[in-house]
Amino acid sequence: MVGLTKPHVSWLLFSVLMCALMSVWIAVDIAPSTQPQVNRVAIDVPAQSAANALPSSTLKGEMKGELKVALLSDLHIDGSADALTELAALMIAVVDSKPDIILFAGDYVKNADELPDLNQHRIAVAKAMSDTGGIPTFAVLGNHENWTVGVQWQVALRDAGVPVLANSVQQIKPLNLCVRGFGDYYSGAYQYIDFPSYCEGGRKLSLTHDPAGAFDARVKGLVLAGHTHCGQISLPFLGPLWVPTDAPRSAHCGLYQDEQRQVYVSAGVGTSMLPFRLNAQAQWDVITLRFFAH
Repeated sequence: MVGLTKPHVSWLLFSVLMCALMSVWIAVDIAPSTQPQVNRVAIDVPAQSAANALPSSTLKGEMKGELKVALLSDLHIDGSADALTELAALMIAVVDSKPDIILFAGDYVKNADELPDLNQHRIAVAKAMSDTGGIPTFAVLGNHENWTVGVQWQVALRDAGVPVLANSVQQIKPLNLCVRGFGDYYSGAYQYIDFPSYCEGGRKLSLTHDPAGAFDARVKGLVLAGHTHCGQISLPFLGPLWVPTDAPRSAHCGLYQDEQRQVYVSAGVGTSMLPFRLNAQAQWDVITLRFFAH
């Protein structure tokens, strides 16, 4: 048997030390990362040209007002009583943040095949989501809803008072705003739809689940999304182990911008597949949109 040389011993000790440090880091990070926090962010929305594309960031023009959006994605509510209680507490915090509008970006259910009564679960989750204090509220469906009879989720949410935008546009006249909701790209529900003519001259934004839908060549302007969990499990130096989207890597988390579009991807509230997060903080967002005109 060949003995270990000094370099071998040094490398072994280094490996053991790194594993120990990694274990400590994981133990310390998992619990806090899984507890949702509010993330406050401001996004400047440039004026759109006649072609509906974004101009250079140096051509923002005059600011024409702000809009505060509460964005919630990937709630992933399971069948436990605690999950619904936590959702109710979350909605109180959302309302207390005093947004102008509340937007849900999909994936409201978790472990649907383990639920004793999926329909009652839909109704309970939709009811909790609707506790918005009269603030205008809209939703799109995610892949988990589409995989568990999406039309029934639409009905449950609509009956609770949360309209679902399924490849459709809603005008909110008091906010001078049109919200365009795209179906989820990941589960094959995406269809392109343009803003109607009555939205011209007003403020516009799009909402979808999987950010991949925002990269249809016809999509321009601001898009809010979720789905990625910002990787959910993200290792030092390596990053996320897997992100289930065809969106560019730079559009997997946070704000992405190119000459045509802005895409903001929320980290989301819950978890999927694995019941924890690592270096991918669970969060919901309060986004101050600052709209500019030419």
